[in-house]
Amino acid sequence: IREMRFLQSALSLTSRIFAARPARTTQFVVGRVPLMVARRPFSDGHPVVFAIESVEDFNEYVINSTTPVLVDFHADWCGPCKLLGPRLEEKVTNRAGSVLMAKVNVDDAGELASEWNITAVPTIMAFTNGECVGEFKGNVSDDELDSFIERAIEASQ
Repeated sequence: IREMRFLQSALSLTSRIFAARPARTTQFVVGRVPLMVARRPFSDGHPVVFAIESVEDFNEYVINSTTPVLVDFHADWCGPCKLLGPRLEEKVTNRAGSVLMAKVNVDDAGELASEWNITAVPTIMAFTNGECVGEFKGNVSDDELDSFIERAIEASQ
């Protein structure tokens, strides 16, 4: 059990360290050392789903993005976040770069949560050309997710 906890902690830490890297990464664990291999850059050199941990990151990767960005304000302890996050990530990844997804853990980035008046998690906001063009709170159906993503993409055109 201790070894499993160590591996989970190491993977979590490694995920945070490499989340903002400009390539898609697959994680493997050899012994007790997490290794980062199989880096596959996307066409623009940035991952489709990435972590935001500061106001500076938010401004650079969300506000200044020329591609629509969905921002997932979530928390590790939030049940609905654990259900919605993977579904949203899959839908964004399947859109082949026409939309991006930024993940903001409100416990780690409280300043951002305050700045954007996040009062509930999950809160998903859509940004196009630096402007918020849509928002919803809580878990929604797949059809509602698809519609939300399409509206964000259309708003950028």
